[in-house]
Amino acid sequence: MPDRAQAYTLEAFVAALVLLGTVVFALQGTAVTPQSASTASETQQQQLERTGQGVLNDAAADDSLRQAVLYWDRSDGTFHGLEPYESAYKNAALPTAFGAQLNRSFGATGIAYNVNIQYRKNSGTTATKALVDSGTPSDDAVRVAEPITLYDDDVLYTNTAVPGNRTLTNASFYAPDSSPDSGVYNVVTVEVVLWST
Repeated sequence: MPDRAQAYTLEAFVAALVLLGTVVFALQGTAVTPQSASTASETQQQQLERTGQGVLNDAAADDSLRQAVLYWDRSDGTFHGLEPYESAYKNAALPTAFGAQLNRSFGATGIAYNVNIQYRKNSGTTATKALVDSGTPSDDAVRVAEPITLYDDDVLYTNTAVPGNRTLTNASFYAPDSSPDSGVYNVVTVEVVLWST
């Protein structure tokens, strides 16, 4: 009888090791992070999308979105306040009315965002200019967008966010005049990418 008890104990020990090894192997194969798509509910993503689109719509209605697109320092070839080697504002530091709207809506909620401006090149292809870069979006990031038509007589904004006296037709601007024979300069799309941190 004692030999049989020892055999059962040994079997139980081996079974526990096999089970533990299986669990460890399974955990090595999958990474569960707070940003995994499986952890974000569809309802939260829909709410984030609605809020983001609402911010974009409001910014388009009050012209703060246009101001952000035209907040360009033609002499440095970058957005105002950036060094020539910087390509975008980092971590939600956009110093315009649109930046303030984004920060009010998402700054204290644990939501990160990138802002990109897509425009047409003379070749007909689309190019993208980063405006805000807060890092790499997670797999469950939400994207919202708003188109803006720029006209030849639109002016660039100064570093104090007031309209300057330089129109797009006689300024060095990141987007080219994609329709030189019309009053339309270019049609850009402002895309905001939102994700939980």
